[in-house]
Amino acid sequence: MGESTLRWFKVKSPVSPPSPLRVKNPATGELLEEIPCADPATAEAAVARARAAQPAWGALPFADRARALRRLARAIRDDNGFLDTLSAESGKPRYEAELIELFYTLELTRYYTGRAGRRALRDELRHPLIFANKRARVVRHPRGVVGVIGPWNFPLLNNYADCVGPLIAGNAVVLKPSDQTPLTSLRVAALWKKLGLPEGVLEVVPGRGEAGAVLAATSDMIFFTGSVTVGRQVAATAAARLIPAVLELGGKSAMIVLADADLARAAHAAIWSGFAGSGQVCIRTERVLVEARVADRFAALCAEEIARLRQAPPALGRPDASEVDVGAVTFAPQMERAESQIADAVAKGARLLAGGTRRDDLGGQFFAPTLIVDATLEMAVMREETFGPVLPIMRVADAEEALRVANDSPFGLSGSVWSADVPKARALARRLQTGSVCINDALVNYFCVEAPLGGVKGSGIGFRHGPEGLRQFCRIETIVEDHPLLGWLSPWVDRRLTFPYRSSTLRLLRRFMRWFY
Repeated sequence: MGESTLRWFKVKSPVSPPSPLRVKNPATGELLEEIPCADPATAEAAVARARAAQPAWGALPFADRARALRRLARAIRDDNGFLDTLSAESGKPRYEAELIELFYTLELTRYYTGRAGRRALRDELRHPLIFANKRARVVRHPRGVVGVIGPWNFPLLNNYADCVGPLIAGNAVVLKPSDQTPLTSLRVAALWKKLGLPEGVLEVVPGRGEAGAVLAATSDMIFFTGSVTVGRQVAATAAARLIPAVLELGGKSAMIVLADADLARAAHAAIWSGFAGSGQVCIRTERVLVEARVADRFAALCAEEIARLRQAPPALGRPDASEVDVGAVTFAPQMERAESQIADAVAKGARLLAGGTRRDDLGGQFFAPTLIVDATLEMAVMREETFGPVLPIMRVADAEEALRVANDSPFGLSGSVWSADVPKARALARRLQTGSVCINDALVNYFCVEAPLGGVKGSGIGFRHGPEGLRQFCRIETIVEDHPLLGWLSPWVDRRLTFPYRSSTLRLLRRFMRWFY
């Protein structure tokens, strides 16, 4: 999910203690807190504590684990200062902190601690057709310790919330939040302790790349959200150790707007899905492909939408504040990336309809929501992930060209198709090489927690959400036993099919195979 600040190091003890993490408010530049940075030894100790605590946690009934996670979710919801901490360290508006990050965390907890989670984790009985005297019991065990390495753009949604699945499945979790935004995760850890939940089951290790490397080198499974570059390194470490890794990496999600679409609604969605979170969202609309005959009208509608956006530092200490639409850029280098892509696009013939510059007048790390038209495939903004408040629009001749352009990408995380003809849009969506697609909507797929969400190609492997996203945190064991009704046949079957081999049995099975298959 975007550019990670995680740098990958070999696991070794540093000569001297690492420098503290200086957490700043990107909207104001204010130093929020200076906290100790975990070194490799600290991370190793956290994994050891988690490993010691996991057996007791995993042995608890599902209902007990679910009750604990629901208590924590309510404590997060009711913590008066929690959302101010989240907004301050990320620079995002209160609205996004509460109605995206907190709401999502509550919804995911509801889903995984309810009937759906119980069903996904319970034993399954499967009945072989040929050996009807047997039945197979599929048992799901916790993997052990899951290392979660989170990004800076969603301090709650892609950090603690990514721990909910592993925890409800009976694993212990060691979470390493981004060194840019560790305060939200530390606040979750403090609430876990305050509630008296089992020690060692959820460990938070605020650190830099060394701490993340320790998790990849010592955990039983890795759940990483971040850049493609670091994701490949995590995958290589996991492969060398033969442990599973779930990776959500970059995206270049395409919005395809056909001529028969509701253009006003599509333009509104393009701006919302392009600039929510200041464009620092993995499944955001990164490029818009519009049929040429409606492209000018669509672009004009988008420009009107941008003109109404309000950009300012988030109002802290005001629970009902909603006068800010677009907040700060959390990670300053993203502004340099945006400037580089904009300059490249303009040099190659694109035009700016809005934005294009930093908002130095606001005092923090702000970049004006930028709309680019007449984009082409020769431009970096159409091919490379931006992960910032820049939205390019490209004209296409028809749906087939839009499909070719959308699929001509190393990424495949999300996308959307806009058309009044829903069957046509659905057929087009099926041909998109991506993990999920919205029809006549955008971003809502992240909140459909009942369905799996993951990427293809360079966007990663594995899932979050749905039964698939929960079961991946389990080790599967199959136990074959006699069927309670037909098991009496087993001695006879054993005698006929095993030593000593008989010609009569061979002839019987040969006739059966020719008839049955």
